Amino acid sequence: MSIKVMSWVWDNGPKDPTERLTLLALADWADDAGSCYPSMVGIAEKTGVTERGARGIVRRLEASGWITIKTGGGRGGKNVYRILMLKPGTSNPEPETGNETKTRNVTTQNPERDCTKPGTAVPPNRQEPSGNRQQLRASDAVVVDQGQDSRREEILTLMGCSAAGVTPEGRWTGTTNDLQELPKWDALGLSRSEQDAKIREMLAKQRSKSPGFMPNRWSWFTAGMSDLANAKSARPAAGTPSSPAETPEQRRARRRKMIGG
Repeated sequence: MSIKVMSWVWDNGPKDPTERLTLLALADWADDAGSCYPSMVGIAEKTGVTERGARGIVRRLEASGWITIKTGGGRGGKNVYRILMLKPGTSNPEPETGNETKTRNVTTQNPERDCTKPGTAVPPNRQEPSGNRQQLRASDAVVVDQGQDSRREEILTLMGCSAAGVTPEGRWTGTTNDLQELPKWDALGLSRSEQDAKIREMLAKQRSKSPGFMPNRWSWFTAGMSDLANAKSARPAAGTPSSPAETPEQRRARRRKMIGG
């Protein structure tokens, strides 16, 4: 592990949580030049996502210019990943070391197969994310208070996600927007145990049709919470006195009255 590279990623890495987590995983393997050669399976295991999810994240990191990939240049024919540590306001990455070659076209689709011909250099400047892209990423950032943090972890566990909020497909969940649904559930008068039971019920029902289903937003649960609250309000509260049962004598008297007897 390179402390230098790890510190750089913490200070300057992408704002998207899944991309940052993956870049930190690469930094954990990297030397001081930012180079490493883990397998895709290793990346998936370290970040807690599926191998398919890891591939997608790596593609995004490469397309954004955070890393370059040299196919088959590492031990055992593994890909060599290099983190491009660019200082703010600069356009040129630090020099390559050894005989590493800058390769890869940023439009490639499979990070483990495709590469440009040896000796082909990538453009010298990494395109920084645009203002709109930064804004979108910031909207997905997780900013929670201490109370919400523990509740967020409980819901992520119910959903079968990692504590970091990464789904098996590599998507991010439990965002700030998702957490805005929690006060709505509490305002419906539902206890935490009732909320948890509803989450389990809704997921089980949907996953019986589509195994591995994950909602895109936690607002998907809110409709079910509202239905549960409405059903609760329609039921008589526990301990509410009900009308006494009619005795046989009262029933006979009512019948006589109905027939005019």
